Amino acid sequence: MTNDIILLDFIFQLFVLLNPASSFPALVAAARKNQNIKFIAVSATVIAFLLAVVIIFAGPSLFSIYGISLDSFRIAGGLILLLLGIETVREQEDSNEHTQPEGTISIIASPLLTGPAVISFLTLKIYEYNQFIVLLNSFVAFALVGLIFFLFSVYFSKINTKLISLFSRILGLFLTAVAVEMIAKGIFGLIHSIS
Repeated sequence: MTNDIILLDFIFQLFVLLNPASSFPALVAAARKNQNIKFIAVSATVIAFLLAVVIIFAGPSLFSIYGISLDSFRIAGGLILLLLGIETVREQEDSNEHTQPEGTISIIASPLLTGPAVISFLTLKIYEYNQFIVLLNSFVAFALVGLIFFLFSVYFSKINTKLISLFSRILGLFLTAVAVEMIAKGIFGLIHSIS
């Protein structure tokens, strides 16, 4: 593989948006209910990736159907990322009470993984790269998340919850920075198109 195919910055940004640490509380809650968190972790990752695949191939059509400009969507997506980043840094606690494994899988797959932020990011990237590049690098990012989930499910009883909280907040800071960059590009693009 060449650097033109595997885009490390793309993978890192998407990984930050996926923020696997934000899903750890749901996995911990499932483990306390004696649910199979390995199955939950793998299933949630696969479903989240399949949702991302749908976005990768359907995103451009949605733009034309609703008459949305790329710069407008970039600003809207950036605002969503900004709110998500701030929320992650503030670390609001959720009870994540789900009585069935299917409920935990659903909430992790979307919106915790493939939520509005990831949808916005992937839709914008389709216009920067071709769909194959976006799909391939998305797969790598989701595979990393799946690996982390699997390792977490194996060693979660030995993991310090404070480290999880710190990791999540650090990712939140990167997420906020990505959001500011997206908003700035969108505003610049709108101003340039008007002038």
